[in-house]
Amino acid sequence: MSDADPKILGKIKKCLALASSDNPNEAATALRQAHALMAAHGVSAEQITMADIGEAPAKSRTMARSKPAHWEGVLASVVGRAFGCQLMLRRAPIRHGAKVPLNNGSYIFVGIKAQAQIASYTFDVLARKCKKARTNWIAEHLGGISQMHGGKRTATGLGDEFAIGWVHKIAYVVQHFAQPEHIDLAIAHFIAAKITREGSEEHQTRKAKTDNDRLRDIARLHGMKAAESE
Repeated sequence: MSDADPKILGKIKKCLALASSDNPNEAATALRQAHALMAAHGVSAEQITMADIGEAPAKSRTMARSKPAHWEGVLASVVGRAFGCQLMLRRAPIRHGAKVPLNNGSYIFVGIKAQAQIASYTFDVLARKCKKARTNWIAEHLGGISQMHGGKRTATGLGDEFAIGWVHKIAYVVQHFAQPEHIDLAIAHFIAAKITREGSEEHQTRKAKTDNDRLRDIARLHGMKAAESE
């Protein structure tokens, strides 16, 4: 696809904006002008939209062996969807002679330029907050476990569950900020109806929880509670 002249794109966009006028005659005239310009200069609707698309990077704070922590990936996905962006993951290139990639990388939010930038900033702020809250929670509640045999892995796993709970809770704040309230209400009603229809069957087939499952649930609940003040 050849690049369109930015000046021509600007004129077409201006006409399309006027085409939403409440004045029927003005709207019709502007739309005809937009179509005439597009035909005269070979500009497609896709090119007009593409001119508004951009990307914004946000550094991963948990990348290790080319993979970010699950909770961080979920947070990036939540933020991306809330702001209408597609998400890509950029990993650091492998150094010559190295067996594993470097422990750094970034998320790339792709969408309407302004939305992508806001998504990147929002993710960066929330990722820092979540990582700090996770670290503090582990230190406060799991300090003794970390010193036991295999305790570090247990503490790390429960810390990740805490972070997932934190992300799930903060998702409601992000969605409320990024999209109209009536959409949130519609989604909530849909989920409530689905739970009502399937709840009894799910209850009958769910396996009994183990002690480890209960600990994971508690960690998530702590994460959700910690996010309430954000």
